[in-house]
Amino acid sequence: MKQVYEHYDRYAEPAAGGFLFCPYCRAELALKESGLRLRPTCPACGFVQFQNPAPTVSIVVADGDKVLLGKRLGPPGQGRWAFPSGYIEHDDDFLTTGLREVKEETGLDVEIEAIVHVLSSFLSPRWHFFSVFLLARPVSGALAAGDDLEAVAWFAPGDPLPEMAFREDLDVLEAHWSGRLARLPVDSDFCARER
Repeated sequence: MKQVYEHYDRYAEPAAGGFLFCPYCRAELALKESGLRLRPTCPACGFVQFQNPAPTVSIVVADGDKVLLGKRLGPPGQGRWAFPSGYIEHDDDFLTTGLREVKEETGLDVEIEAIVHVLSSFLSPRWHFFSVFLLARPVSGALAAGDDLEAVAWFAPGDPLPEMAFREDLDVLEAHWSGRLARLPVDSDFCARER
């Protein structure tokens, strides 16, 4: 399985700039070496602007051999299909985010069974994701598209798939159906907390 997906030449087309002034003290930022790179740095308070990928979680919701996909309402991948997914908030862990995103987008409550993949996805200069993929099974709720999805549907091996938003999801889906996904256990303290 791939761990790095590059949908554009990230070296020829670097990410767009950032702050011109310090968000803490308003001093003008200057380029300074930090971590073997030139980075916008505040000469007054020492703030360093790092450009980091967005941490996300994607959830492979499986019921027997069927897997749940949703049609995306917005970018990236608008109008195409993907696993339920979302950004990991600063005050959330990735497991809690996985539970919340599935509930928001599909109406289902799930139990997380395993961590199945981690990858970097360079979609464009604007979109760089660091994604954790989880395997989950539905335990309750009523299936209905919500939040960032306009439709949800179950797909089984051999079903014609809709146009997928991300090659990454298609690769994980194929690995799941072929039994090639590694499964890391979920922290037993987290599982006990959720019951």
